[in-house]
Amino acid sequence: MVKIFECGSVVPGCKFVIHAEERDDALDKAVEHLHSVHDIEHFSAQLKERICAVIRDASVRPIG
Repeated sequence: MVKIFECGSVVPGCKFVIHAEERDDALDKAVEHLHSVHDIEHFSAQLKERICAVIRDASVRPIG
């Protein structure tokens, strides 16, 4: 199932969305985006946990 990462869930106001076949691919692309666009250099365990927490299946709609 396709996984989706919406950067705005981590960086308010960012409209960038990632679609990937695997969760690990979505995480890798999210880290690359956050580094290159938002100049985040260090990815703490807490930040990686936050990224993983907001990666969802494409068929699941966020609440709210």
